[in-house]
Amino acid sequence: GSAGFHGGGNPPGAGMNQLIDTEKQFASLRAQFAIRGHTLHRINSVGGPLIYYAERWGLVRYLETLADVERFLAQIGGRRG
Repeated sequence: GSAGFHGGGNPPGAGMNQLIDTEKQFASLRAQFAIRGHTLHRINSVGGPLIYYAERWGLVRYLETLADVERFLAQIGGRRG
């Protein structure tokens, strides 16, 4: 038998590592938004898409992906990536 991993070549727990990386990225972006006076939020509805939005002075900007969040951060004077 083969000693390698099965199921797309991803070792067990690979999905958890990606989730942890996403959580770290979101926390870092949230802190960078806070420095610029914005609040970054995330809505994770059961069975629905993950939604991000930035808020400042009662105005809301909806952002579909973390890449969109990073682009908006660059627009408000934050570093990108």
